[in-house]
Amino acid sequence: MNLAHHNPNITKRALATLIDYCVYLPFWFFYTSQFGTPDADGGFTVTGWLVLPLLLSWFLYFPFIESLNGQTLGHKIVGLRVVRLNGKPITFTQSLKRRILDGFELMATLGLIAFITVKNSDKHQRVGDIWAKTIVIEEQSVNCEHCGEKLELTHQESVTKVFDCPECGLKNDRNQ
Repeated sequence: MNLAHHNPNITKRALATLIDYCVYLPFWFFYTSQFGTPDADGGFTVTGWLVLPLLLSWFLYFPFIESLNGQTLGHKIVGLRVVRLNGKPITFTQSLKRRILDGFELMATLGLIAFITVKNSDKHQRVGDIWAKTIVIEEQSVNCEHCGEKLELTHQESVTKVFDCPECGLKNDRNQ
């Protein structure tokens, strides 16, 4: 597989993350304000079994939804998809591995660790992607170089940039 032309999509990835947390965090704030106890900092703290719905909602929104089709809402809106290194769909375990490190890569360092690793790794991966053996690709529509037919590439075709046109039957190789 040739990832030489793989685009880091840093702006789209940041926007997707912002969208995703704009979806998740309002629920988190509402829940903690309704079921938490006031703390010394003027916020609310949720403890004990009341933490369970927060964890469950995170699991449902991030690893579960992402593992269904490689996209959260944010990724879908900006046209990105998470796939395995070979271009095949990710598993739940891979999505969970990616997302477990969000707290470190995105929250604790305000995205600095994610930015540095995406910018400087060969395959433009966050630390979570490296651990999960995944990459983030841009969904692609291309025209067949032989007949001009507009085609939607599969995950694997987007990564390898090699595909057969169903219209004319000829092989397209975007690596050349």
